[in-house]
Amino acid sequence: MATQVFVGASSAADPKKAASEAVAAALRESARSDQAGYAGSAARPAFALVLSTDQYDADALAAATTSELPGVPWAGCCTAGVFAGSRLLRQGLVVGLVVSETVRVGIGVAQPVSQDGRRAGVLAASRALEGFPPSVPSGWSRALIVLPDALTGNAADVVRGAVEVGGTGVVWAGGGAGDNLRFVRTAQFAGGRAYSDSVVVVAIDSPARMATGIRHGFRPYGPPTMVTRAEGTVLAELEYEGAFSVYQRTARARGHQVNLDGFATFAMTHPLGIPQADGEHVIRDPLRVISPGGLYCVGEVPDGCLIRVMEGDPIGLVGAAREAAITARDAVSGPIAGAFVFDCISRCMMLGDTVRDELTTFESELGQSVPVMGCLTFGEVGTLGRGVPQFHNKTAVVLALGA
Repeated sequence: MATQVFVGASSAADPKKAASEAVAAALRESARSDQAGYAGSAARPAFALVLSTDQYDADALAAATTSELPGVPWAGCCTAGVFAGSRLLRQGLVVGLVVSETVRVGIGVAQPVSQDGRRAGVLAASRALEGFPPSVPSGWSRALIVLPDALTGNAADVVRGAVEVGGTGVVWAGGGAGDNLRFVRTAQFAGGRAYSDSVVVVAIDSPARMATGIRHGFRPYGPPTMVTRAEGTVLAELEYEGAFSVYQRTARARGHQVNLDGFATFAMTHPLGIPQADGEHVIRDPLRVISPGGLYCVGEVPDGCLIRVMEGDPIGLVGAAREAAITARDAVSGPIAGAFVFDCISRCMMLGDTVRDELTTFESELGQSVPVMGCLTFGEVGTLGRGVPQFHNKTAVVLALGA
């Protein structure tokens, strides 16, 4: 195999111990593969994706990880949870080693996304692609992984900036860095350092096919309504009326009473959807009502677009995870070295104890022997249907790397 992926994890509280255990576990998997006689398994890691929860001191974790991966380019971020296979860690670290003699990897970082997200996206993508051919070599595949700070700026703008550089003819994946729902501070990792208020972009060129599957599992619940005033992530008015009032009326027409106290609970299963030309919907997660009746969302709501209230349930979410994994698997159309999954934290909150069903679904559909790792993100990056790469909410993105 030209490319292999090996995954290790640790739930240790100490950053040095966590880095040591996770890297050692990934290297043990590599050694087992080498002993089994797989070609290429003894090659040096070309890249490592490192995902952590937010309990660690970010600088200490970056230093410890760099020490454990001498000379290996690595990047990542902290999120609300990480997983290796179906093992979910609400405190921990996962490391995915991409081992290949042919894969080309570039890493870029830029800041601050809070001041000019689009420019940060442009700079990070440009730096990641330095030295890469301007177009993907014939027979090769290119993927870009975008990891923006989702707490400090407009992540949708960051993605737009990265796409401006990377183009739409490549594979896009990634997700927003976050903390354990404290909404305080996140960390992004690149070049052996920890950053905040930043975006990290990883560019990968591979002779093997790479592909994504992206699904959310929500369906329309209310009629399309015009956004008549929006300010970034705040949806202020629908049809020249306060957005919350229209949301309430839509719910009432379906027999549900939604007040301020119960909004967060109801909105968890009834987000907003922005209709796309091909019939898909980009999900926006409304977190809270703000005075005088607007909705604060995770991600930008474009002024003048149509929007619908959506609904979802655990069965639909797990079904969407299955479709995302199948789509990625079928698009690779051959052996899969491994997969990186970016799964929204709010999906985990909806699924509760059944979140393991979703994680198991990723594994089973990609193939029981395929290493899978991922994280619980604050928004996701990918191309839904026949659209353009965008920033999503409540969505599962599966990036499969062909062997």
